[in-house]
Amino acid sequence: MPLWIEVKQSRYLLIFIILTHSLAIISLLVLSVDFGLIFCLVILVIYSLYFQLHRYQQGFYLFTLKYSAQFSWQLQDKIAVQILGSSVVNAWLIILQVQVDKTRRSLLVFHDAVPAEIYRQLRVTLKITSLTE
Repeated sequence: MPLWIEVKQSRYLLIFIILTHSLAIISLLVLSVDFGLIFCLVILVIYSLYFQLHRYQQGFYLFTLKYSAQFSWQLQDKIAVQILGSSVVNAWLIILQVQVDKTRRSLLVFHDAVPAEIYRQLRVTLKITSLTE
């Protein structure tokens, strides 16, 4: 039975992006180094936050993943991918380490980005297929 996962926007991903950048800024502000260096680094982190929020808004983190016994894993319904053993699967977040041709990518699937039943099926399928491959 084929599994079709359409990953949507995740509120948890947005919170994660904002939280990690906020922690980076707080960490920089408590450093006891030259103010000019701290200022430059804070500006760099703010630019990174702006860039990541723009990517989030433009749908960069949206994707479709398909699994079937015949074609194995596919990304965006056409690109064959190999799920690597370094992937992380838990109840809140799945971090898929995939290899597309010779390039490695990480795909984040937060539990709120897909329906609960599809998320459960994805977790089960990943655990089963990782044991057999």
